[in-house]
Amino acid sequence: MERTRLEFLAVAVVVALASCTHIQGGPTAVSAPPVPNVSATKSPRFVPAPTGSASKVEVDEFNKRLLTYVRPRIEESDLPLGAGDLIEISVFDVPELSGLKLRIPLAGSVTLPLIGDIPSAGLTPAALQRVVRARLQQDYMHDPQVSVFVLEAKSQSISVVGAVRTGGILAMTTRLRLADALAMAGGLADDAGHTVYVIRHVPRTSGSARENGPPTQLVAAATDRAMDAVLEGVSMQKIMTTVDLDALVAGADELNLPLQAGDVINVPRAGAYYVGGDVERGGTFPLKGRVTVAQAIVAAGGVKDTADWTDVRLYRAGAGEKREISRFNLKDVEKGTPTPEIQPDDVIIVGRSGVKTVLYGIRDFFHFGLGAAVPIQ
Repeated sequence: MERTRLEFLAVAVVVALASCTHIQGGPTAVSAPPVPNVSATKSPRFVPAPTGSASKVEVDEFNKRLLTYVRPRIEESDLPLGAGDLIEISVFDVPELSGLKLRIPLAGSVTLPLIGDIPSAGLTPAALQRVVRARLQQDYMHDPQVSVFVLEAKSQSISVVGAVRTGGILAMTTRLRLADALAMAGGLADDAGHTVYVIRHVPRTSGSARENGPPTQLVAAATDRAMDAVLEGVSMQKIMTTVDLDALVAGADELNLPLQAGDVINVPRAGAYYVGGDVERGGTFPLKGRVTVAQAIVAAGGVKDTADWTDVRLYRAGAGEKREISRFNLKDVEKGTPTPEIQPDDVIIVGRSGVKTVLYGIRDFFHFGLGAAVPIQ
């Protein structure tokens, strides 16, 4: 008789639990397939996601997509010369002007026999050839054959810093774009964000033409404006361009910016947010892109059986030391109600249902405790 009453009570508890999970928006079975990407307009199933290092896999896949935007290298460089570059100038059939190895000084000019000083910084090798040829043709030779080779290129470099695998100062031997620089830096690190900043120094005002320099048309065709500004004492200003790498790999080729010498590419580390409370795997998560509150809960493995679907709180830093609190109902989210995007340092807490805790506790008691204690007759 006693066992009959216990079995009846166990059945009643199971029925109550089934009703409770139905009211809260459906069962949260661990075996249900996870939804890795939940949009704001779709109904998420707040179930545990698979374990494992999914982050590294995602980063490797993102880097592969980014590599598709790397431009093929060209052998002949049209980069402007600068201070520190070692060049070789030769004039055919003129021994005095053949095999001359010259390093461009900070002042930007090199000195050649017969010709004198030639402003070289800011000119491409091809432009410098034309300048030397024009000077010789003007006073000494009818049709001089001039060649300029770059033996060491030290002036043209960019810097890639932040959350990349092998960042630092990178030499530019050809024209580069943003994806090229990120590839040269080994790609994004596992904790990198998907927003990149390109920092560049530009002159505040347009500089005037150089005095006693090469012809104006040659300067206009081959001179880097920033180098002109430095040589002429024009003040510089720093500008910063924000690039969304998610948009770039999605096909926005205009975001694959052409780079200039001196550019700094800063890849910030992803911000972080915290998910706690009645979730399967609470903790701190990197904020690598656009993540909603619903997606954050899924990233934390989904809610537990005892979670209160009506008690989801978002804590966000407000003015001063205050924190703004927003509340959400996961039953409304399943019906299509959108949730806001996460910001760095946000905290999401999923509350616990007291009724569910008691009911699941009774269920577990009958399943594990009483079932083991009462012998089968």
